[in-house]
Amino acid sequence: MTDIKNSAIAGIVFGVLFGTFLGLFFDIKTGIIFGLISGLIFGVTIYLFITSKTVKKQTQIAITEDTEIIHSGGANHLKNGEGVGGKLYLLKDNLQFKSHQFNVQNHSLSIDLKDITEISFYNSLGIIPNGLIVHTSNGIHEKFVVNGRRIWKEEIEKHIKVVK
Repeated sequence: MTDIKNSAIAGIVFGVLFGTFLGLFFDIKTGIIFGLISGLIFGVTIYLFITSKTVKKQTQIAITEDTEIIHSGGANHLKNGEGVGGKLYLLKDNLQFKSHQFNVQNHSLSIDLKDITEISFYNSLGIIPNGLIVHTSNGIHEKFVVNGRRIWKEEIEKHIKVVK
């Protein structure tokens, strides 16, 4: 359900922005018509992308029998100015991110829970409340864009207490 909601929001935002742009440069009728059409196409395309088997396969992590995935979800890892798309996993002893192959900076990241000192929030673009910052004992701050950042924070903090 979250995928549908997020895809719809992305389609609406894209359609409004694109429609406004076209309305300013052509006429309002053109802006409305093409804004609606482009927003619908964009939203459906985003939904098909994030639910595709290819992306799911590329973002899977290798787990053993004794590994339990506590929480997982789609995420962007901010790396060198790029929002690298992929999936974030909370395991019993670490936090792992694995990107899909449709990024410039493909990578995996693993952070031991015992190295995490704090979890805090930030707002994407200064206004969207979906950012999560993972602070580590070596002074590194990893930023992620996630759905349900409060749940992520609660789960990570709960499991940090178990490993420390």
